[in-house]
Amino acid sequence: MQKNDKFIVKIEDMGIEGEGIAKIDGQVVFVPFALTNEEVEIQIIYLKSKFAIGKILNILKPSPLRVVAPCPYFTKCGGCDIQHINYENQLILKHTNLVNTLKKIGGIDFCVEPVFPCQNPFNYRNKIALPVVFQNGRTVIGLYRKNSHKIVEINDCIIQEPFVKKLIEITNKYIVEQNIVGYDEVSNLGTLRHVLARYYNNQIIVTLVSTTKDLPKINEFEKLLKQNFKNFGLELNINNKKTNVILGGKTIHISGLKDLEIEENGIKYGVSNNSFMQVNNYIRNAIYNFVLKNISNSETIVDLYSGAGVLTSMLSKVAKKVYGIEIEKSAVKNANELMEQNGITNVTNICGDAECELEKLSGSLKGDFSLVLDPPRKGISEKTCNLILKTEPKRIIYISCNPATLSRDLKLLTQKYDILSITPFDMFPQTKHLETVVCLNSKN
Repeated sequence: MQKNDKFIVKIEDMGIEGEGIAKIDGQVVFVPFALTNEEVEIQIIYLKSKFAIGKILNILKPSPLRVVAPCPYFTKCGGCDIQHINYENQLILKHTNLVNTLKKIGGIDFCVEPVFPCQNPFNYRNKIALPVVFQNGRTVIGLYRKNSHKIVEINDCIIQEPFVKKLIEITNKYIVEQNIVGYDEVSNLGTLRHVLARYYNNQIIVTLVSTTKDLPKINEFEKLLKQNFKNFGLELNINNKKTNVILGGKTIHISGLKDLEIEENGIKYGVSNNSFMQVNNYIRNAIYNFVLKNISNSETIVDLYSGAGVLTSMLSKVAKKVYGIEIEKSAVKNANELMEQNGITNVTNICGDAECELEKLSGSLKGDFSLVLDPPRKGISEKTCNLILKTEPKRIIYISCNPATLSRDLKLLTQKYDILSITPFDMFPQTKHLETVVCLNSKN
């Protein structure tokens, strides 16, 4: 097999990235956007000793599961992986991948609940980050190609809430009228780098990320926002470093809203474009409600990786006492303000490393607590897992956005804990990603 060789193959299986898997002379070939049992003509575009990647040239025998993707940019931009599969079967694929990952990495053979579906598998995302670049002699706004720093110019994104189409339209108008030059990451030249926006309940906050605070006539962009959005905020973020990090260290509030005002489960809180909030409102609420139903009012809860305290504050409504542990000082400051704003008195927020603070706290609690975990994609370290096993909380609720690291961590935790339930939630329809909540009970 050589690069650029062409083959006709039958797709035997699906991978965790949503790609098809075929074999040529025993060698595994990954074929993006192909489905099980399809017969496709491919061209080898990447070759390693253990695997190859093939690009579809023709679909000779399509799967009955295949649908025409409604987005004209699908397969071009890197936003979606599985728009070519009908939604019901997207859920089945994600469920199968989760089950297989749990077995392969964690050695866990457990009856996983069906994937909790999204109410609307399109128009669900409340946040977008649009790169603005100088490309092929002109400034364009769009999304990155998969595994690339090239931009696919777009005028809409159908997994985003509908505000995005109007936002792109007025940004392009501003770019043209004010002769704005997009950023070139190779030369480190250009002015406008990104447009960030978050939308909730008819409120929108837009952040223009610029290499300079002197972005031409930003008041004209403000006027365009005012004409198209009733409740808006505008801010300018300065990032003049040669980096692929989106936001720089300084943000200037220009006008309007500073935060989106949100109320969920009896908690009022504000969210900015620099805050973490799950992008799917419907599924976020479903996960929060699921967690809260699994807490009793006699329990003391330790919320590890508690962030700005949103889930911590909700836990306070159903638990006797809650401790939030978070390493970021600014997040802990926000969490304390949130508790004060909502009149919450049974929460203690602790700023520090998860392992150190959990060990100190567990000494005083003496095992009489339950643990809620919502770590980043990398999961929890082996050291933290071992500390949890040592401190022996009565129950654990583990919220994960990465089946692989979840499986790895459960392999250790199940030394002393029984799994009660594994419930996946489709936080990210049309993509390979999945959110999962696992409930565990101590064996003692």
